[in-house]
Amino acid sequence: MTEPILVVDVGTSGTRVALVVADQTTLVKEPASGATSWPSSVCLADEGFLVGTPSEVRKRAMPRRYIDGPRRAVDAQAAMWLEHREVTGAEALTAYLTVVANEVRQLYGGQIDRLTLSVPADYLPGDPRRDTMLAVGAAAGFRDVELIDSAVAAALDPTTGDNLPAGALVLVCDLGATWTVALVQVYGSHTVQLAQQTCPAGQELDALLINDLRTEGRAWLEPMLAAPGDAGLRAYHEAIDFARRLKHQLVDADEVVDHLTPLTPPYRLTRAWLDAFAEPALRWLVEGAAGVLGAVGAAPADLAAVVVAGGNAYLPAVHTTLRSGLGIIDAGSPGPLRCGPDPELAVLRGAARFAAGASGRTVTAEPQRWRTEPTSWEIPGGRARLLRWCVPPGEPYPAGAVLAHIRTPDERVFELTAAQHGRQLGQQAYPGDLVGPVLVVATAKDAVALQRQPPPRRRHLESPGSWLLTPDREHLVECDPAARLVRLRAIADDTVRAEFRPEHTAGAQPTGRVFVDPDGRLAVVAWATDGFISVWDIETGKLSARFRDPGEPHRVLIDEAGWRAAAEGRAKAVGRYRRIVTTLWDLRTGSQIDRITDDQWEQRMPEFAENSRREGFGTAAVSADGQLRAAVADALDGIAAVVLQDTSTGQELFRVLGGTGQRVRVGFSADSRHLLANWESNERSLIDVWDV
Repeated sequence: MTEPILVVDVGTSGTRVALVVADQTTLVKEPASGATSWPSSVCLADEGFLVGTPSEVRKRAMPRRYIDGPRRAVDAQAAMWLEHREVTGAEALTAYLTVVANEVRQLYGGQIDRLTLSVPADYLPGDPRRDTMLAVGAAAGFRDVELIDSAVAAALDPTTGDNLPAGALVLVCDLGATWTVALVQVYGSHTVQLAQQTCPAGQELDALLINDLRTEGRAWLEPMLAAPGDAGLRAYHEAIDFARRLKHQLVDADEVVDHLTPLTPPYRLTRAWLDAFAEPALRWLVEGAAGVLGAVGAAPADLAAVVVAGGNAYLPAVHTTLRSGLGIIDAGSPGPLRCGPDPELAVLRGAARFAAGASGRTVTAEPQRWRTEPTSWEIPGGRARLLRWCVPPGEPYPAGAVLAHIRTPDERVFELTAAQHGRQLGQQAYPGDLVGPVLVVATAKDAVALQRQPPPRRRHLESPGSWLLTPDREHLVECDPAARLVRLRAIADDTVRAEFRPEHTAGAQPTGRVFVDPDGRLAVVAWATDGFISVWDIETGKLSARFRDPGEPHRVLIDEAGWRAAAEGRAKAVGRYRRIVTTLWDLRTGSQIDRITDDQWEQRMPEFAENSRREGFGTAAVSADGQLRAAVADALDGIAAVVLQDTSTGQELFRVLGGTGQRVRVGFSADSRHLLANWESNERSLIDVWDV
């Protein structure tokens, strides 16, 4: 998809904007200031709404027509007064977004019809404020408007969210004017927010700084704030800007001293004072993190990452507070505690990444299935009420059988009959439903029709490594021979849902495969020329065990039920003979269990195997709906074949031959829609997927 998408993160004090075209993301700076952050402010001038820097400039002349953070009115679902005019949050935000959109369209030189808009984490599904934000986008001239939760966007920030495995739990701490702690589960564009807590800690911190400024500068600031007319309001706006500016200057300094105006005395702020002012907010941060983890029964040890975002991520005490409060010990890079460059842009970067994946959010029309065909009736008068189905799904019926009764609006009852013998597979309408102008049901083809038209092969995949069908039969796992890359593919559409790249010991030449541990979790087991055997949990990406076999094994077999490895070393001299020494290892602890010199040990311990035996592939399989059976058979000259049969009749429906020297295993997808065959030879491993 090359259609341009405008991405906007509307914050309380600043708005960030990006343009996504195909896979290219461009940060859009405000034309008036050249800054990456557009001031989130609106001023109602005589000529209309001014937004951003023009609004900041005009606020000195007309402070009563100025408001910063127009989205706050949407948050509160309240109106605001700009001098004598009442303005809703939606109206002010529409004006703001319209100006931003027009500026970007002018820079782009063309129309932009799609908008991705971030919303606060507490705008939960069903919240009317989400409808307000959609209406704002439409009123600003966008045909399609998508919303993304700010916490989800922060978790998707490519500067902090890369290399997170599918299903990883991420704690997002978005510290802007409002502070949000959210638990997010990462699944690419299907990433979801599980729990969240929000408080106005950022605004409260600014209020504490303003109060301290008023206390320290009581003699000269209070008269300015108490000045009649616009002068006092103008002084208040300038005092807020002054306090925020000093707060951000303490990122790189232990103390700052500045003047509110050239004529006022100096005001001094130290990092120690800022830490003291921030202490209530930081205490809430740890309590909020514990709260969202507890809401889903998770613990800090379950977190793959803690992402810190927002303008207040610069506060010096934030990172130390999180480390101590959550017991985080950073091990390696990037470590569990992550904060990207310019953390105030984290939500925008993640939202842009989400927008760039828009082409993947498609729903493809269902193709005609091999075993089914539609049976349809035109409803007399175009409309009727379904009274009953006369034949249950799955039960065969002869030609002429009455399958259903309907009643038309003029109270006549019609019978819907079968044109030929068959079997209904499903009913999309239920008694009492209005149907028409056409009623369609899925019916099964007979065996003759199936033999005449073999099932379509939808995919043919090739790998130099190995394939595994997950025990739930929903995904294929591809592992290259060196176990350096593992891909999780969805069977339904072949999309890569996750990638994992294990980190091996330096200089090693590893070999590895994917297995299923006793808890049903996917694991990579790899062994290298330096003797190291390593085990990774694929879902979390964590190294669960690594130990060294001094025999430098060249062949490793796995007992998945006992979670043991049998490492077969090079042949060694034992007296006058050369024997192969096999060492048994516990894959949980990396401890040695036994050493075997018996050449017949595999016959005595058949639970050890080179490939997974707990996966979904096997020499025979039955579909989940119980209607099809696939099996491996020998054809002429020892060539393997895959045979598909109807389980009720035993009749063969389909047969396909492999190549010379190929071994084959079969399986079905969890929804019974796909037959899979894994053909293996010494050179490569192939996957065929048929729609059945």
